[in-house]
Amino acid sequence: MATDTQSQARSTNRSLSDRIDAWLAEDMSPKRAMGVYAVLGVYMSFLLLPVAYMVMATFTSPDFLYSPRLVPALSELTLQNYVSILSTGLFQQYFINSTIVATATTAITLVVGTLAAYSMSRFEYPGRSGLLFTFLGTQMLPRVLILIPFFLVMFSLNLIDSLLGIIIAHSVLGIPLGTWLLKGYFDDIPESLDEAAKMDGCSHLDILGRIIVPMSLPGITVAGFYTFILSWNDFLFVSILSQTAATRTLPFGLQLFQSQNTVAWELLLTAATVTMIPVVVLFAVFQHWIVEGLASGGMKGT
Repeated sequence: MATDTQSQARSTNRSLSDRIDAWLAEDMSPKRAMGVYAVLGVYMSFLLLPVAYMVMATFTSPDFLYSPRLVPALSELTLQNYVSILSTGLFQQYFINSTIVATATTAITLVVGTLAAYSMSRFEYPGRSGLLFTFLGTQMLPRVLILIPFFLVMFSLNLIDSLLGIIIAHSVLGIPLGTWLLKGYFDDIPESLDEAAKMDGCSHLDILGRIIVPMSLPGITVAGFYTFILSWNDFLFVSILSQTAATRTLPFGLQLFQSQNTVAWELLLTAATVTMIPVVVLFAVFQHWIVEGLASGGMKGT
């Protein structure tokens, strides 16, 4: 009886799955499209409405934020918050620091990750599989656990309160997952192309630069985008490695607009919006490659 019940359940699940696949495979009618997008709109509103309200609040005065109204009048809209933020010298310094750190971290991660992923994908050597799982295992630990040991190591290397120390810290965080992602993309490229290139006299670096990298651009873009966001948004490691304003980044700089007793919410929201803009612009520029990279099979990492 239990076997018959299980068989019926599997049959029901298969038939339901087949019906869903058939429904998705059909041409989308206007009514069905409107229904699908209506459901997606309701779902996305829970994510986008807080962001939209944050952006709208940056164009208002403090009086509006403390009022019960949700939408300001047109006469209340102002750019004064952006003028105040962008004219703050420390905020400008933090923006420059974040740009330098995130760009350098992304470049280092992509170069090291590409070379490491290529070696793991194309060469056989002892400990290769264990090294890959070790890289992946580093992403499973809370970063706060390695905070004190990492600080002691950086202190012994005299890298505290330096942009180089922050770049190294962010690279250490980004390289393992970047390598794991890129290896999956490299594994999808047939090794027969490597053999054909070797017959034409190409070295391993030539194969990597002329064949592997051009064919893996979507995966490289995904790894680079992830690394950039990781570095741009990091607060934890910057909070212990940065001791002065000369090395602080934007997430840490948001503390400029709050004190022990008060918080300048209009300036804090404006600073958060300015901090968000580079990531949005970066995604808009590389959207095609990022979507293609996420949709391809490079996530398997086997």
